[in-house]
Amino acid sequence: MEWPVRSSLGFAMGLWGMLSLALPPVAALAGPSEGVLDRVNAIRREAQLITLARSDELDAVAMAHARDMARHGYLDHVDRSGRNPLERAQAAGLSGFHLLAENIGMSDAQNERVDAILRAWLDSPVHRANLMQPAFNTTGIGYATGRSGQTFIVQLFATY
Repeated sequence: MEWPVRSSLGFAMGLWGMLSLALPPVAALAGPSEGVLDRVNAIRREAQLITLARSDELDAVAMAHARDMARHGYLDHVDRSGRNPLERAQAAGLSGFHLLAENIGMSDAQNERVDAILRAWLDSPVHRANLMQPAFNTTGIGYATGRSGQTFIVQLFATY
């Protein structure tokens, strides 16, 4: 009777090990992007603006750009292929939106990286205007960690 228990336990541990290699940890999925969304929506509520709905499709475009910037060590709205946010969204097959904007940020602060990036966005007239644009109703957020430990965050804003 002991063999089936050990066999089941071994199978379960092996399966867990394979899944943990294939999937990013749950904390990495929720991490900074949830913090950004919560804080941005709180700021928008204070200004009596609608909260932004999350879009998986916009998340994917934002995540791809964040990962590219982190991997290659740059911070720019134009990617290494010369595509701007609109061109990246269109290349990913997104359509149906009327407005699209992007905020990007990078922080190497040891703690409160999301807060540092959000403060920088609020201090920048252009980034603040994107964040506070009344017409935006949807968002996508991506983040990645660079080789030196910097956090890169990309937030796309759209009106559908």
